[in-house]
Amino acid sequence: MDRGIKILVVDDDKDYNLYLTKFLSDDGYIAKGITKTTDTLPTLDQEKFHIVILDLKMPQISGTELLKEIKSKHQNICVIILTGYPSFKTAVETMKLDAFDYLKKPFDLNDLRMALNNAQKTYCLVGSSKDKLKSSVGKKLKSLRKSKKITQKQLANRTGLSPSLLSQIENGQIAASLTTLDKLSASLNVKIAYFLDEGSNESSSRLDQNGKY
Repeated sequence: MDRGIKILVVDDDKDYNLYLTKFLSDDGYIAKGITKTTDTLPTLDQEKFHIVILDLKMPQISGTELLKEIKSKHQNICVIILTGYPSFKTAVETMKLDAFDYLKKPFDLNDLRMALNNAQKTYCLVGSSKDKLKSSVGKKLKSLRKSKKITQKQLANRTGLSPSLLSQIENGQIAASLTTLDKLSASLNVKIAYFLDEGSNESSSRLDQNGKY
């Protein structure tokens, strides 16, 4: 089954990289592996990838620093972290940098499958309704922001997200990641479900008098 989803595996261990790319290809993904960290950004600039699987401990540059660079240039790419040296500190650091998931090596392949399935749903990479969902989330965000009389710049300052990203989400051009929705929901005082409930066409009717969902 061809899922039509491109995944870039960044891991300096050649054998492990080959193992992961083969597993992903067998599972229906379009997978490419690179072992040189310096090739990561040029590869992402040249080709469109939906998901990056990134090893945390690599030579030349740490996975955390590389994650920061990836997100600074390609904010809407989903990044899943792999590490053989897990720690609470690195888990928190990567989540703050908008990593989607954090998996400890060795891991059950079903855990990776679950992380990928969740990523596809969150980033609207599957289903014929993905454009409809992006549009729905964008409209709800714009409507709620305006109802609270908050400008995009003010919301950007509150959430740490760029005004450009907020504009793209509101216009339905890109899908918001789960981490992004979490920041928006916290700032706007609603639950994440407010944005993802496709059955809610009348956003305002779902809010109580205090603006809570």
